[in-house]
Amino acid sequence: MFRYAVLIDIGVHEDQNDDRVSVDGNIVEEGWLLGTADKDYFLAAVCDGAGGVKQGGRAAGMAVNGISECLAPGLSAADIRAAIERVNSRVVETGEAEGARKELMTTVAGIYANGEDLIVFNAGDSRVYRLRGQYLRLLSKDHSYVQDLVDIGKITPEEAHLHPKKNIINKFIGIEQPVNPRVKEFTEDLLNGDIFMICSDGITDVLTDAEICEIMRSHSRDIKLDRCCSALRDAAVKAGSLDNMTVLLIRKEGTEE
Repeated sequence: MFRYAVLIDIGVHEDQNDDRVSVDGNIVEEGWLLGTADKDYFLAAVCDGAGGVKQGGRAAGMAVNGISECLAPGLSAADIRAAIERVNSRVVETGEAEGARKELMTTVAGIYANGEDLIVFNAGDSRVYRLRGQYLRLLSKDHSYVQDLVDIGKITPEEAHLHPKKNIINKFIGIEQPVNPRVKEFTEDLLNGDIFMICSDGITDVLTDAEICEIMRSHSRDIKLDRCCSALRDAAVKAGSLDNMTVLLIRKEGTEE
């Protein structure tokens, strides 16, 4: 069984929300959604439409709808990859047909769980974290200018967090074909009590992994997950977030008898 909470907040400096969420077949465009999924497979994704273009939110909406269509038991990494490529083709074709090719762009990050197996996928700088006990682990990897600099040893992860070009991404849905998203499998690595956070960069632009870990740990025993969502959003606002903020929290729990 999976328990989840979604919070999409437009933010204090934005007049348009470009974030969208797909969780257990439900589409969230704004505000809250709390729920449970009483089965052993689960699919969730966050998409952050490019804010510098006119139709980023529309692209994000197309992406989460396309991803939710493939919800089924027994999906493989290849199935997830193919679903993202289909979504990308749909977004690109729509943009070309409407003469808006460069206006439909979005990131994607998500998880697919099946039994004890986990698949993590992403393109862009939306992220997936897992809190297990007291330890937070970043499971996704950004496709960004600063991540490339980190990979070649030019800057440290700490310097990347403060870099003026940290928002430049080099892989996303809607601009290049194929997307070649990062899809990583974690076989027999899904435990009861694991808490996953999928979020847009409105959170991670201003909060460090250590700050995220502290907040998630302080709420890890809460039965519901909404207070942790609020705490992460509030901390991001206090830290000066200038973007839409999306937090999706998912906890793996024992199946109810």
